Amino acid sequence: MLRTIKLVIYYFLYQFLFTALITMPSVWIQLMNNGGDVESFTGTYNNTATTGIAMVLSGIAMIWHLIHFKYVTFNFKSFKEVSGKTILISIPFIIAGMLFLNLSSEFLGLPDLMQDTFLAMSRNVFGIISIAIMAPLVEELLFRGAIQGHLLRKGIKPIYAILIASAVFGIVHINPIQVPFAFAIGMIFGWLYYRTGSVVPGIVGHFINNSIACIQMATSTKEEFNTSTIEMLGEGTTYALYIFSLIVLVGMFLYLKKRLPVAPDYTSPSCHLEQSEDVLLSEIENSVNINEVNK
Repeated sequence: MLRTIKLVIYYFLYQFLFTALITMPSVWIQLMNNGGDVESFTGTYNNTATTGIAMVLSGIAMIWHLIHFKYVTFNFKSFKEVSGKTILISIPFIIAGMLFLNLSSEFLGLPDLMQDTFLAMSRNVFGIISIAIMAPLVEELLFRGAIQGHLLRKGIKPIYAILIASAVFGIVHINPIQVPFAFAIGMIFGWLYYRTGSVVPGIVGHFINNSIACIQMATSTKEEFNTSTIEMLGEGTTYALYIFSLIVLVGMFLYLKKRLPVAPDYTSPSCHLEQSEDVLLSEIENSVNINEVNK
């Protein structure tokens, strides 16, 4: 569990670091252009672009961290680990889950504290890259690859490994409306990771989910975006869609459970590919100590 906490700290630390590095010069430049007038500056400063850039850079840094310290093994060959057929038959399962969970989120009526930020980011190129590309890569490598994968390799039962990783995934989203959705969609991505041994299906599904959200936000006014499905389609159609999505979700789960290959044996030596930074640092210290003794 300490490993999970440490990785989540790194995740937020990189975001904080790059936000500070990108925002501070931008604030200073805009403040100088504003003649040093702090009062008028606070009302005109727009941090959407800098936030997007910071999120992209922090995402790259986190991916480097996970790969460099061997929390995960990921490269271009990773996309060949899962067949195209497996990804294709997983997509209906993912989309049905997205539809069911989105409607469930509407019914819950939880507040969206980040709506204005996401609406603004969806209209900025760096914001779009951050939401649609970097988030799927970083979050799947971190929560499915590094956290869930580690739990599976430690012999934790798959259901508990998926639950723990999904719970952490939900909690780190912080925004009330996103927390239950992220937890539940994390269960879907986590099960696909468990059965395939690859983060690729989750990355593809995450990309589809975030891209659709970006398109919706970028092409809607705030009022349109806040219009519920019931208001648009009516109660009867909405509940029919809700039930239909649940039937497809359960049906596809049963289908995939039967058709996907048997899950890898995560406890076998061949699956222990990771070597955390703690192990690397320990090896460095031992090497230094040996050299000192030899002297």
